[in-house]
Amino acid sequence: MYCAHCGQEIPDRTKFCQHCGSPLAVGSVAPAVPPPINSAANRMQIHVKVLAWIHLIFGALGCAAGLIVFAIFSFLGKQVPRYSIHGDTFLPPIGLLGLGTLLAEFCLLFSVPGVLAGYGLLNYKPWARILTLILCFLNLLNIPLGTALGVYGLWVLLSSEGQQFYQQAALLQEG
Repeated sequence: MYCAHCGQEIPDRTKFCQHCGSPLAVGSVAPAVPPPINSAANRMQIHVKVLAWIHLIFGALGCAAGLIVFAIFSFLGKQVPRYSIHGDTFLPPIGLLGLGTLLAEFCLLFSVPGVLAGYGLLNYKPWARILTLILCFLNLLNIPLGTALGVYGLWVLLSSEGQQFYQQAALLQEG
């Protein structure tokens, strides 16, 4: 049977609901039919999880690309011979390492926030919704995949169903 107050399944012949603690009188017990599933909330939950995983995957790929670029430029820097110009040693490896570091930092700068946003969305953190909205607005400029991700993310997080679901999920997660 199911509790009429919270809709959770409870064992037969109990006097109090295990989930919400409300007393179960004969009239307060719902029939042994599961409560209707809120399909809009389930859909939004799926959309938020998909959006989170997309940000996690793209962010992780960007972080990996940054580290690979750094490793390649570090390797190339060690392969280039040193030259002497007017008695001073010219070190091209430092230039290559600097360029590799700059490119790696650029990749990480745009990838780490995506990883954080994905993690926060999966855990329904209030800050993650704001961070993801900022990333979605920035992704609109990244044609074509970023634009599609940006539009999808804005639809998920700014629709009335999405806002309502995320706020309720964040409150439940905090409490």
